[in-house]
Amino acid sequence: MQSADDVRGGHTRLPEAAPRALACLVLAAGLGTRMHPFTDFTPKPLLTINNEELLARALTQASAVAARTSVNAFHLADQIEEFVQPMHVHVSRESHLMGTAGAIALVGPWLGDDDLLILNGDTWLEELPGDLIEGWDRLGPRLLVKDVGRPSDFGTLRFVGASLLPNSLARGLRAEPSGLYEEVWAPRRATLDLCVTRGMAFDCGTPMEFLHANLAVSGSSAVIHPTAHPGGAVVDSVFLRGASSPPGSVCVGEIRDGFGNRFEAEDPAAIRPRVQLLREE
Repeated sequence: MQSADDVRGGHTRLPEAAPRALACLVLAAGLGTRMHPFTDFTPKPLLTINNEELLARALTQASAVAARTSVNAFHLADQIEEFVQPMHVHVSRESHLMGTAGAIALVGPWLGDDDLLILNGDTWLEELPGDLIEGWDRLGPRLLVKDVGRPSDFGTLRFVGASLLPNSLARGLRAEPSGLYEEVWAPRRATLDLCVTRGMAFDCGTPMEFLHANLAVSGSSAVIHPTAHPGGAVVDSVFLRGASSPPGSVCVGEIRDGFGNRFEAEDPAAIRPRVQLLREE
């Protein structure tokens, strides 16, 4: 039965169309060359921040807002597939690197009529704010950004690895190597919809960024994986899965992993002030 409010000027008002469902693509295919040597044997999304895999965090956040999730894979793809297998997550395995836009195009048949949330597998986000999706008009791309108080991607706003794409734009991309910035964002740069988050957000692209992120997120002076075996004091350092150090050693400003890889900060004294600034951004 129609109410009086459903009739206007003698014409029946049609019910509003239900919003499209939301799917998520987590980008996990990259070579992680800036994190060498730690990505020689471990895909970057499986490196840990405060002993939690970056990919695990992204998948948890995706599951809270998206009906279903896909992960693309290329570098050390078997490890990505093995990691997500118990979670029943779709895997888009690439024969060669496709870039962000190309990766989205490849999952087009899987995406169907849904809109798309895209999460960078090498970014740690404290949260996906509720208004990222609730405030989206689903007409154009929307990017999650953080004000860092200095020149960045959009004035003082830095893109922090989460974006939304309406179905029409996602399905219009070509299945060839290309970037989302070049294909979608740049032509619309003046009118891009930017959603600002106040939560902590870290691009874990380089060993120094990775070290800072671990210490800032943990709030402690060291992050030591339960399977690691330090031989002595560990200060402002990260010991990843299976990492060890010689008996009686003191590690300051280091990252170590279970494959014998090691990173040493050039200026360990600068680590704590930088971490404190990051926590206050």
